[in-house]
Amino acid sequence: MEMKCKDVGYNCDYVVRGNNEQEIMQNAAAHAQSEHGMKAEDITDELKNKIRANIH
Repeated sequence: MEMKCKDVGYNCDYVVRGNNEQEIMQNAAAHAQSEHGMKAEDITDELKNKIRANIH
């Protein structure tokens, strides 16, 4: 499974990968924090829903 960072509105070519939705969400949060300078509280329910909708 994967999710493209650019598909949720970021100018970023990173592809988040994982074996299931939970792994994708964890990996996406780690990427957002390390590469986009986001804090845990910046990852809103709206953003989480966008991520879930773009997992393929």
